[in-house]
Amino acid sequence: MNPMKRYRLSVCKGMDCKGNGSDAVFAAAKEELAQRALVPRCEAYRGGCYGFCHMGPNVVIREDTGRKRDPLSPEDFQLMGWPGEVYYSRMTPEKMRRVVTEHIAEDKPIRELFGNPDEDP
Repeated sequence: MNPMKRYRLSVCKGMDCKGNGSDAVFAAAKEELAQRALVPRCEAYRGGCYGFCHMGPNVVIREDTGRKRDPLSPEDFQLMGWPGEVYYSRMTPEKMRRVVTEHIAEDKPIRELFGNPDEDP
């Protein structure tokens, strides 16, 4: 585990994602981060709609580079294409626990869970 690497984990709070279980996904993320003592390494929050409603619940994880947060930045509702940005789709509480265990705790993004915004439902 790289103690220097920090993350921002965002779980969509849009209507479709909420209807598909994003509240439970967010709760699982918070619980797993707390149980594994990863809260200092990973800020978890609710982001806005990323526009991939048919693929929700959607989760975006970005490496925290220390850049100043701009309240007008679209990063809370849009993929930015930044290095270290990972988009996960069709998340469940179980998948979220795995993401925290592998991606956050071990710095190993889980390719098989990556979302593809161009994918059909």
